[in-house]
Amino acid sequence: METVAYVCECKHDRRRIIRMGAWRGEDTRGQVVNFLNEYRSRLSIVRVDAIGIGHNFGLHLRDCRFPVELINVGLPCESKPQLGENDPVRRFVNLKASFYQALADAFEHDQVEGLSDEATIGQLAGLLTEVDSHGRMKIESKEDARKRGVSSPDRAEALMLALCKPPQKMEFYSVRDLPRMRSATTGQRYYPEDHPSPSSRRWKGLVGGFNRRDLDKYF
Repeated sequence: METVAYVCECKHDRRRIIRMGAWRGEDTRGQVVNFLNEYRSRLSIVRVDAIGIGHNFGLHLRDCRFPVELINVGLPCESKPQLGENDPVRRFVNLKASFYQALADAFEHDQVEGLSDEATIGQLAGLLTEVDSHGRMKIESKEDARKRGVSSPDRAEALMLALCKPPQKMEFYSVRDLPRMRSATTGQRYYPEDHPSPSSRRWKGLVGGFNRRDLDKYF
């Protein structure tokens, strides 16, 4: 088993892999924290596999003041009935299948840059999908994969978590922005020279995806 972290930059429909880290050992918490610390000021979110012991590892990273989002990919998708046949609940068994499909679509549309790790590429290529009795897609279980002699795809899952969805974008405004915002609703002209210091900010940041399986003895 490996502890794997992918740091990626997401802008609109582009996703760029900045760096990948992978570690083996009984306790890799310090190594992961040191790895993420290099990007702390730019990280907008760190997604952690919340299934099993990954939950406790995510809490440790949160205690270290990283913006952690715990994700249980075994949960069902959120229903979006307005999408009709494309409603995720009708297409996918769980979030894992949905996220892997989103990743595959991004690769198909040439929206991912910088993937060079052969182990990750091999794990992605080795994933098998199935269709359940309701016509929904699911990813082959790890138990069935092991029967085929395939080990846990830790690197593929870390990349999937990092790129499964764009980070939430937040906008901040100060009182200096009020005249401009009022002008947009009243139709009155806004003169920027009267307000030389606009402070609208957008957080785009980096996204980290992280997968950990073998720390049960420490929690």
